[in-house]
Amino acid sequence: MKKIVLFSIILFSIFACSEHSDISIKEKKKIDVAQKSLFEVLPPEKTGVFFLNELKENLNNNGLYYEYYYNGGGVAVADFNNDGLIDIYFVHSTES
Repeated sequence: MKKIVLFSIILFSIFACSEHSDISIKEKKKIDVAQKSLFEVLPPEKTGVFFLNELKENLNNNGLYYEYYYNGGGVAVADFNNDGLIDIYFVHSTES
């Protein structure tokens, strides 16, 4: 009797761990394609936005001395000065 219960638990565990999905493979591919095409990479010549967060390492500025050195800067996009145009602010990681 114990062997039957143990076998049933093992068998149930195997089937419980298998992946069940209501979405077909074709639907998953459609979702993947839709997610990949949300944004388009545009060259700086077309957008007019030129920014490079170039890191210049030295004895005081490096990943060993400052652990967040490679985390990068940031960007903010909004109409900050209320002129009706979207403003873009880029934050550089180091002083330039």
